[in-house]
Amino acid sequence: MRRIIVWAVLAASSLYADTRYMVDYLLPRGGSRGATVEVTFHGVSLEEPREVLFYQAGIRASDFVPLPKPGDGFRVKFQIAPDCPLGEHVLRVRTAAALSDAVTFWVSRFPTVLESETKIGENDTLAKAKPIPLNSTVEGEILPGPDMDRDCYRVEAREGQRISVEVEAARLGTLHYGGELDLAVRILDADGKELGGNDDNPLYVQDPVVSIIAPRTGNYFVEIQQRIFEPPRQGRYRAHIGGFLRPMAIFPAGGPAGTTIDARVFGDPGGLRTERISLPAETGNFEYFAGTDGEKPPSPNILRVSAYPNVLWCGAGPCAAAIPAALNGILEKPGDVHTYRFSARRGEAWKVRVYARTLGAPVDPRIWIRPANAAKNLVEADDSKLQDLGLPSARPNWHIKDQLDPAAVFRAPADGDYLLGIEDATGAGGPDHVYRIEIGPLRDTMYTHITAPDGYQIPRLTGLVVPQGNRWTLDVQLAPGLGTTWQGDVELEAVGLPRGVTMIASRYTKGVTRLPVQFVAAPDAAQQAAPIELLARPVDRKVPLETGSRQGFALTNQPGELPWHFVSLENYALAVTQPAPFSIELEQPLIALAQSGDLLLHAKVTRQGDFKGPVEIQPDWLPPGVSKGPTVTIPAGKDEAAFQIQASPNAAPGIYKVALNASSTGGDAYSGVGRVRVSSQFVELRVTSPYLTIDLQRTSVEGGKQAEITAAVQQKRPFAGKARLILRQLPKGVKMLEPPPEIGAEDKQAAFRIAADGDALPGLYKGISCEIALTDEGENVRMHSGSGTLRVDAPRTAEVAK
Repeated sequence: MRRIIVWAVLAASSLYADTRYMVDYLLPRGGSRGATVEVTFHGVSLEEPREVLFYQAGIRASDFVPLPKPGDGFRVKFQIAPDCPLGEHVLRVRTAAALSDAVTFWVSRFPTVLESETKIGENDTLAKAKPIPLNSTVEGEILPGPDMDRDCYRVEAREGQRISVEVEAARLGTLHYGGELDLAVRILDADGKELGGNDDNPLYVQDPVVSIIAPRTGNYFVEIQQRIFEPPRQGRYRAHIGGFLRPMAIFPAGGPAGTTIDARVFGDPGGLRTERISLPAETGNFEYFAGTDGEKPPSPNILRVSAYPNVLWCGAGPCAAAIPAALNGILEKPGDVHTYRFSARRGEAWKVRVYARTLGAPVDPRIWIRPANAAKNLVEADDSKLQDLGLPSARPNWHIKDQLDPAAVFRAPADGDYLLGIEDATGAGGPDHVYRIEIGPLRDTMYTHITAPDGYQIPRLTGLVVPQGNRWTLDVQLAPGLGTTWQGDVELEAVGLPRGVTMIASRYTKGVTRLPVQFVAAPDAAQQAAPIELLARPVDRKVPLETGSRQGFALTNQPGELPWHFVSLENYALAVTQPAPFSIELEQPLIALAQSGDLLLHAKVTRQGDFKGPVEIQPDWLPPGVSKGPTVTIPAGKDEAAFQIQASPNAAPGIYKVALNASSTGGDAYSGVGRVRVSSQFVELRVTSPYLTIDLQRTSVEGGKQAEITAAVQQKRPFAGKARLILRQLPKGVKMLEPPPEIGAEDKQAAFRIAADGDALPGLYKGISCEIALTDEGENVRMHSGSGTLRVDAPRTAEVAK
């Protein structure tokens, strides 16, 4: 299972702070390779924990012990394999009845040392600094209080030995909201003189890293504190302190799959290093740990592995390149502009993707492409969109550092030579300003994603939780990749569904990007959690279409909702839980939903055992142009209810699959945490043209008198019996006289009698409409039609007015 980790730095909606999550945080925030760690989960609705689902191998959970207060959390042992992948591990908790939001746990190559500070001041000075051995990971906390907490650690080092510090704090995302940790780090000598320090950096943004060479043998001190004081709620951090190498950039930043490259490693205080790197056969991102076994860093540098040959900057452009290719260079001086010359044939389409800030280099790249013999640019690209980067599952206004790297499509207008230029948008440059530009054939791509409208982890809208013997329905969305032009019909393919679980999905026709998808668990399906993929396959299987699954979540680390850390997963998590205490069935509508009309969806709840509580029902998806009323509650002691939906005049005609979702009450109504949720079966909803339309003729009425509004009736569909017509939105002081007109399926006209009070306000009133009520197949149908104009005149004499 693969994952993509990126950083976000913009504000989002205040709704995030109020959203309820099952897992608020877990402690400790990480552990060491080969260790067994007792981890405590804190949150709500965590009764009966059954499983921890990890998105990658290396950790096994066992021995669940609930906390004393039911639902508040539990303790569990994490057995970390000796070869467990280092860094971030995404996980979810499956309880007997639910599947939690995603949270993270971190693995280090070094032994863990606990800070063990119980109050501010215990290790805030050099004299009180906690002694730790080099090559340790400190599990620490910035304590809350009226004064800033400062944590100091003492290490011993030999002259010429490297001392490096890398802090994980913003990346931890200890709380979904309000983990305020923007830390800074300093390395001091025994006299308190600063030898090195860091606050922010291009590699890890808010999480500091620093390396020095010890000038003499003796004691050195590491100081960790907030950059700006703000009393934290859960100020957790992990500080790796040791003699490890901490590269800030590597050049070239990748190479062809299955080859070996000679690379320069930047950022070591000992000077520039050269390493021979063996690249894997698999293309994509490659996590590379530089240095020898005894000096490898706690986290990797990301390199790119592609199918394209490397082209290195030749020193004086334009440098020749034969595409497809990966262009590699360093913008060493401020104002540097590198250019490359390549040939392309008319009609060829190429994807151009820059990797610089994505890989942690301090570059804000900008590119352009133009004919070699012309001055006008055909392509100009600076920043990129999340969807262009293959990250559609996110809040649109979030901005991550990867978006500073442009992505573009180049379509050659003619055979010939072209120039590609790259520069730093801010004019900056330096020895570590590394970039890589991959130019490859453009391929049509379609991603599936499950994303709540606000972009956050909302189990009610994004969770795949199916009780045994029941159903759950949620929206699955499609997002085309950069430059995709194919728009054919798509079918979903589910990969990795547990035995006993099936998927029901409609075909996505041209232009459709969101549809409800239903998952059904057989009564004997095993209770479990499993990673699955939902792939978008063209109905015409001969069409080449790349596809993948995406589900993202942000870990918000500061008030104002600054999602500093964003994780994009390439699998969905599906859980089969214990049987629900109720099920819901939706009655197949006997009639169609008419444009501009209303329809009642009739549902019946079947309760199991001693469950007598109320049940809330609502559809989460409706066809385009169809809206829903408020949530309907089936109270205790009742089993049936109707849910009203309405179609706009422009609702798209067609036949659609719809379902009603139902949940128990209590818990958090918005997120669904603390509730049991099930779905009805799909039924067919037909959206059609209206039975008839009304064209209200323009009319006037004098105050204190009566008048008649005539209407032309256009019959669209046959109906039995009579339709009753009622005027709506009449101005104040004007009323329709009884009885209302009734018409049959053959009538072409109708007339309404109205009366105006003597003090009715004169004026021209637009938007007078007509409500149409009829019965079809025993169902009451209500529609709206017409938009008439009525002029109200003042009474002609005072006597009439009186």
